Amino acid sequence: MQMLITKNEQTLFFKTLDFLPTPALIVREDKCNHRGRILFVNKAFIKTIGYQVADIPDHLSFVSKAYPDINYRHEMTNRWLDRTTQLVNRESSLVQLCSKIYCKDKQFRWFDVRTELKSTIGKGVVIVLFNSVDKTKTEALQYAKLASTDPLTKLANRRYIQQLLQQEKSHQKYGHQTEPFSLIMADIDLFKQINDTYGHSCGDYVIETVAKIMRQTIRKVDAVARWGGEEYLLLLPQTSTVEARIVVKKIMNRIHAYAFKWEAQRFNVTLTYGITAYHTGEETNETIKRVDGCLYQGKEMGRDCIVSDGLLEAWGG
Repeated sequence: MQMLITKNEQTLFFKTLDFLPTPALIVREDKCNHRGRILFVNKAFIKTIGYQVADIPDHLSFVSKAYPDINYRHEMTNRWLDRTTQLVNRESSLVQLCSKIYCKDKQFRWFDVRTELKSTIGKGVVIVLFNSVDKTKTEALQYAKLASTDPLTKLANRRYIQQLLQQEKSHQKYGHQTEPFSLIMADIDLFKQINDTYGHSCGDYVIETVAKIMRQTIRKVDAVARWGGEEYLLLLPQTSTVEARIVVKKIMNRIHAYAFKWEAQRFNVTLTYGITAYHTGEETNETIKRVDGCLYQGKEMGRDCIVSDGLLEAWGG
């Protein structure tokens, strides 16, 4: 290794880093196998992140341990490469990003990770610093979740699902998805009667229970929100109205079969559903207006049914 400092100076420098309160590791690039040998980790790194050099002898070992989820690992690797690419022909060589790292104690913590690519230690040798931002980042994520979540059902709220709708529209616009997305709007039938008969606490119980059934029925890629009061809005990406009706029937079956009970009294709960698909180029509020119209038709036609863009399907039909 072509050193800019002597071996003794390097050893002294490594020892000095042990007094640094910020976790740090030193890695030497290896252009032959792209693994990058880890030369040193300081005491703050061992205390906070937990790994010693024996645990992470090279760069790839550290990355695989720090990012056990392969999708997140690819995301962080790509982000890092993007940052380094952006520095080409620029005076600055500081790369910095915020990431969630899996530590040796099996806890995830957030760090502001940064390194100076133009090394002053030796050729291909760089220091990577890990400034803890765990408390700040965790609090920010908690606030973001609160801002996007309905407090009663823990579903997405109206504001958040509207953001998801805009994202789906963008996917359609730029050709990332070939299939349209569908919307389902559902409303609990005769909800006022439930409140008047059993009380508002029972009404909350019904809203929460229906939300739970919906959440357990839909796919992971789907989203369900409390649209308002006793109304729900479901977003099904890359799903036709025919496929959406299948989802609705599963929800209807489970709600019909569920034993709703309040203070030893059993009662039945039904919902009415509207379904529509997004039309390329339209505004999302037009899609919402159309699915709301389908729901309204279902209410007018007797409730406990599905109306898909004007096509009525009664329960059991």
